[in-house]
Amino acid sequence: VSKSLAEEGVKVALEVGYRHIDCALIYGNEVEVGRAIREKIADGTVKREDVFYTSKLWSTFHTPDQVRTALEKSLKDLQLDYIDLYIIHSPIELKVSSCKQLDGI
Repeated sequence: VSKSLAEEGVKVALEVGYRHIDCALIYGNEVEVGRAIREKIADGTVKREDVFYTSKLWSTFHTPDQVRTALEKSLKDLQLDYIDLYIIHSPIELKVSSCKQLDGI
């Protein structure tokens, strides 16, 4: 999905009642998705606490530093204060250290 289409799609979704937005750093559109969410918060369509935002850690970013860096990049790109659910995208390389790092955040 193009970045502009992702942004417009999130706006329309929130306007018609969607409250769960699912994205991932690897999709490359969290800036646009975040902008759409913030716009709909600003215009009164939704409150932040009513939007359940999910993002994902890419399946090869499993060292403790990579987990934190990826999460911080998502938050920076989104310009949101928090992510409601942060999960491992296709955890084919699941390592105990990744889960422990997620627990610590």
